[in-house]
Amino acid sequence: MGLVKGILLGSGAALLTVAGAQAADLPTRKAAPVEYVRICDAYGAGFFYIPGTQTCLRIGGYVRIEYDNRANQTAGTTDFSPVNSNGSHPGATSGWYTRGTLIADARTPTPYGAVQAFIQARVVQSGSGTMDQENASSIEAAYIRFAGFTFGQARQPYAFMSSWGYMSNWWTGWPNGIRQISYTQTFGGGLSATVSVQDGNGNASGWGVNDNDIAQSWDNNGPVYVAAINYDQSWGRLQAMGAYTANQPRLAIIGEDGYAVGMGVAFNLPMLGRGDSIEFTANYWDGLVKLGVGNTNLSTPSSGSWGPVAPLPSLPVTTSKGWSIGAQLQHYWTPQWRTVLFGAYADMDLNNGTTDTATATSAGAQLVWSPVSQFDIGVQALYVRAERKSATASRNIDNDNVGMKLRVERRF
Repeated sequence: MGLVKGILLGSGAALLTVAGAQAADLPTRKAAPVEYVRICDAYGAGFFYIPGTQTCLRIGGYVRIEYDNRANQTAGTTDFSPVNSNGSHPGATSGWYTRGTLIADARTPTPYGAVQAFIQARVVQSGSGTMDQENASSIEAAYIRFAGFTFGQARQPYAFMSSWGYMSNWWTGWPNGIRQISYTQTFGGGLSATVSVQDGNGNASGWGVNDNDIAQSWDNNGPVYVAAINYDQSWGRLQAMGAYTANQPRLAIIGEDGYAVGMGVAFNLPMLGRGDSIEFTANYWDGLVKLGVGNTNLSTPSSGSWGPVAPLPSLPVTTSKGWSIGAQLQHYWTPQWRTVLFGAYADMDLNNGTTDTATATSAGAQLVWSPVSQFDIGVQALYVRAERKSATASRNIDNDNVGMKLRVERRF
């Protein structure tokens, strides 16, 4: 019996050995590698690697809902209009406004630094009584950055003031960038300089000599040249900027060249609260009024608010000249509650064949609650005064306007 058991066990071991050897000769099927999404921290929070590439991508955007009420506002205009073009008051205007944006930011390392492709698109829907009356989609920004160059529609390098206020003023902040080719040189120690050649088409970018929503204007087909020097430090930042255009109006109308110069300084105020800061700017212009006025964060009255403009002047076109100042303060009471105070003033010689002068004053206050990160509920009160003095009585304007805006915004 023991002999039989030994023979059976030996035979079984031999069979297992043969089977194992044959299995080793068979082809094996390896599981396909799984490539999980990896975090990319080289360019800040929110970036991840596109699988199979070295490109880092960030997807973001925001949803914004606003209620706007203004005592004397022409519906469908983006400016704070005290009166209509005939001098009459349009009455109170109110309504709801919704906006959604999507952002895609892709960056790939190269021997010359990262190449960046950025796009920000938005869709808007608003009621007939709102200030920004539109139902459309548009591109707020679309550009490529590489080796210090910026190609495309990006933020105006002349702009200095932060976009804290709830105004439609693209010169101070991000939306509705300017089409440009720019180069920025970083020298170290917080010092950098930017030079820019920009689209001078008045219909496309709001440019043009005297394109100011106040005096008679000509659209400009020529390029606009902008330069800015920036100095960033732990205490704040400093900027000096200038712009020039060799006027090439449409319809072969001969006009004068235009320019604008300005300075801005911002101070961080950690002694008041974490995140607190104050900003100041001053500008002078001859022709390029929108840069000088808009860079103060001034909510400019529209052309109609100044009453009928003067008849078209004889050639050449004369430019509007003026100066402006602006300031704003942001204070955090707590990490969830903050206040913004802002004000601006502009003084203008309208020219264009007249001796008319104009002044504009804007002041406002804002209270914002952020219950969680990237989520704001804010309310803002705004006051604007517009005054125009003319030898022609029908063009004299002296009006005030007040308004309120509620904004709920979630960024992601």
